[in-house]
This record gives sequence, C-alpha cells and structure tokens, in this order.
Amino acid sequence: MSISPRKKQQLATFLGGLQGATALKLFAAIEADRAAGGKGLPHDALLDSLRKQMLARGQRPPARKPDAKRLFFTPFEDFFIGAHGSSNRRIEIARPSLGPIWRLMMTDRALADAALAAAALDDALRGKGDPASLERALFFAAEAGLGRLCAVAEDNREAASRLADALGGEGAFGDLKTLNRLLRGVEILKALHRLVPSGAPSLSETQLYELRALFLSAYGKSRRLGADLLLALKGRLEKPWRALAVYYHLDRSSDERLVAAGEQIALLKDSLIDDLEALARALERDGAGALEADTARLRIRYFADFADGLSKEAAKAGDTVFLKRIDACRDVAAEAFERFGELALAVLREATPTRQAGGSTRLMAQRPDIARPLTPAAVENACDAAGLIAESAGLAERLGAEAAFAADIARDAADRLTAYAKDLVVEIRAAEGEERRAARRLLEHVLVMAAYLVESEEIETIRDRAATASLTV
Repeated sequence: MSISPRKKQQLATFLGGLQGATALKLFAAIEADRAAGGKGLPHDALLDSLRKQMLARGQRPPARKPDAKRLFFTPFEDFFIGAHGSSNRRIEIARPSLGPIWRLMMTDRALADAALAAAALDDALRGKGDPASLERALFFAAEAGLGRLCAVAEDNREAASRLADALGGEGAFGDLKTLNRLLRGVEILKALHRLVPSGAPSLSETQLYELRALFLSAYGKSRRLGADLLLALKGRLEKPWRALAVYYHLDRSSDERLVAAGEQIALLKDSLIDDLEALARALERDGAGALEADTARLRIRYFADFADGLSKEAAKAGDTVFLKRIDACRDVAAEAFERFGELALAVLREATPTRQAGGSTRLMAQRPDIARPLTPAAVENACDAAGLIAESAGLAERLGAEAAFAADIARDAADRLTAYAKDLVVEIRAAEGEERRAARRLLEHVLVMAAYLVESEEIETIRDRAATASLTV
C-alpha cells in the first residue's frame, strides 16, 4: 500500500510528536500487524518514517525481528543501492530487486530446496528448531539452485529472457546474477560483519590486522572474493572514504602474499575514486536541469566531505597522483556549483514577481506584482535557493570554486530581496483593502526568504515600516 507525499508529511509530523515509550509500542504493533498479513496499513512507510523520527531524537529503534528473507539478504547489504543508475559501484544490487528475487526463490522449482529451508528457518525463528543450522541450509540450497538457473540462462537466451521477465526486468536479472556470484563468499562476508560493525567510524589497529588476515583467507579461495571483501568494506564504514587507509595499509605491506594480491587490493582505491567521479558527474547533470536547491546543497556537502576525506588519507600517504585525481573531480563539481548559484538566483527572481509601474503607484519603473500570489511550494523552493546561496562562500572554498563568484551571488540575492521588500512597503502604503493585504502577505514571504541572506536588524526595520504603512489611510 502506498501513500501520497502530502500524507507522508502528515504522517511524519504525527510520528515526530510521539514520546519514546509510545513510539516503541507503535513500532511493535505495526510490525506485528504486518507479520499477521494486515492489508489496511502502509506498513513499510509507517515503519520507515517512525524509524527516522526515533533516530532523529537519538532513540534507538527496536531491532527488526529476524526472518528467513532478512537473514538471507543481510550478508550482502553492503552492496545494496537505492536504484540502478544512482551509483557507479563495481558491484551493486538494487533494493527494489530483493522482493522479486525472493519471490523467485520461493516459487521456482529449481529452488524448491531453498523454499523449504526458508520455511523451516522461519519456524525455527519462532522457537521450533535450530536457526543456525537451517540458515546454513538456506544459503547452501540457494547457492545450488541459483547456480543452476544462472548457468542455464547463460547458455540459453530464451531461458534468460524468461528469467528476466519473471524478475521484472534486466536490472533485477543482473542483480540475481550478482547475488549468485556473492553467495560463494557468504561466509567471508559474514566474517566481515562480525569484524566491522555496520556504520563503524574507522578501524582500530587490531581490526586492520584482522582484516588483513581475512582478506588473505578470501584471496586464497579466489581473487574475485578477495576484491569483493574489500569493496564490501566501503559499505560497512560510516564514512566510506576511510577505506582508503585500509588500501594503503595493505598495499604498502612487505608481506609477499599481499604484494602478489596488489591488483585486487588496487580495486579498492580505484572504486573510491570512481565513486567520487560519479558524485561529481551527478552534480554536473543536476546543474543542467531544474534546480532542487535543498537536494543540491546536501549533495554538494557530501561530495565535499568525500573529497576532503580522500584527500586527507592520500596526503598522509604522500600519494600526489591520487590527490591530482581528486582535484580534477573538484574542478567538475566547482563548475556545477557555479551553475547551481545561477539557478538559485533565477528561483529568487521568480519568487519576486514584478510588473510595469503605472496608475497611482509611486514607483517609476518595475514594481512588485502583488496580484500574483506565491504558492507554498514556490516559497519553499525560494527559501531552499536562498539557503544554498547563503552557504555559497563556504561551499565554494571547499570545492575550490571562485570565492568572488560566491560573494557576488550572495550580494546580488541580498540586494534584490532587500530592494523588493522596500518596494513592497511602498505598495502597502499606496494600496487599500485586499490589495494591501496581498502586499503584506507577499512581504512576509519575501522576508522569510531574506532571513537567509539579510541581517536580522534590516529585516525588522522593514517589518516595522510595513506595520506603519499599513496604518496609512
């Protein structure tokens, strides 16, 4: 069951007001209703929103109840992405593919043993057996069944087409093949999870050496598995760029076994710069379309964090070649940032509509068009644009963009909003009735935008003048 964006916002507001104990009880009740097959609630949307609200308040959500599906996919979670096309990772599985893949595993005759093992595991998780042995049986059966399906599909185009159709498209079919490949190293991936908790800020010296041993074990089984282990590490760390320190630790070791594995170790470093380049190109594409200022600001910050993090590790290692590649990515992002600034100014111009002066107005050229009320969405977009411009100096410095450009953008935006607000005060004084009220509403919208860029004293002065003008008869 899906819900509209408006209802999602209403839901978030409601859930955000719940106290800790109430939130926990509601969370448990929603999960229980979903487990019982309830059809009247958007369970996933409710749980996702509630989980975000609890984390925002610093409250730990209850642990998700394990089931066969969750236990099966957990070892591969470090390769999950939101959707195809949003990442440049060397190994990836789109989350929307998980449902179709699981349905296939539970219904295809080639995977009958996996379906039986999953059912038995679910029973065991409810206290009717040994979950550990049944979990191993599930992975064993899945590896055998998926291996057979993928082998047939590789040799038979018609079978491959049927399998893709059953999964809902080529993207999910590709994810199935990736999963089949990763299943061969599931125990290594589980060992990584035990060694490095999800969201780990960094690795201790002890963890580094344990990871080295785990990598050599994986590499001993197959070169590809060794590389997969290191690529999974990025997904374990809270800040993926810190995996670059692991690369230098392994690459600069005198251990002959690690020297021989240099090509696979280098894939971690290559993958990190690929990620940074993908972020830069995504900013470049976004700058060519309509502005989503708040999203742009977040993405620029993340790019800057990623670039700064990689630069710090590369500088410590004295890797000047890698630093130059990072700077090249910054150049691309800086150009995109300048485009964002121009688009943000355009949004503010749209949110300050004008018309040719005429009639009894005291303005001689352009005057605010009080007959064109701003929609809530337009005000929100303009505030986001003003917020982006307000941060432009700091963001420009981090990206290596022109500081003068950022200063000019901020000054132009502040001057425009201030002048427009003052012109609205004149309109308020000259207008009457509904026109005066419309001018007052427009002024309040403009002052909300201006708060990001104009000194609060100046805004209060304009507001006081508007109040005085409203009393004019």
